[in-house]
Amino acid sequence: MTGARLVAVVALALAVGASAAVAASPTQSSTARERQMRAVVHAWSARLNAGDNAGVARLFSVPALVIQGPYAYRLRTRAQVALWHSGLPCSGRVVSVTIRGRYATAVFRLGDRGKTSCDAPGTLAAARFEIVDGKIVRWEQVPVPPKQDEPGPVA
Repeated sequence: MTGARLVAVVALALAVGASAAVAASPTQSSTARERQMRAVVHAWSARLNAGDNAGVARLFSVPALVIQGPYAYRLRTRAQVALWHSGLPCSGRVVSVTIRGRYATAVFRLGDRGKTSCDAPGTLAAARFEIVDGKIVRWEQVPVPPKQDEPGPVA
């Protein structure tokens, strides 16, 4: 191999390696982002279950949007976020978390929360968290997604 060809091959190898490193970088940051989002959801659940409403509020960016059923609330302070969460009667043990973009949908198994009795202990509930820069900007109670391994209707 001539010197010029060797330089060209080395340059090509370095270029391919560099582009592979650039391509791998978004995957790594995506993995880190998903890990962070899961951690936020688990922290929300742990703090809620412990009755730490002020701790829950620190997980939110304010103002935040909270939607439950037909009601949507724009909570402008962390005190309002804490107050809203203090009214939730159920704790929730995380069963699963699915990430899509900046949304984490979590399924919880409900239980009693401290001194309050849950209205549906043992049942599943779900919430969708919109998380931006590690903070919850929107929380919405959503229907429990169907299990992915269950077969669909047969035609």
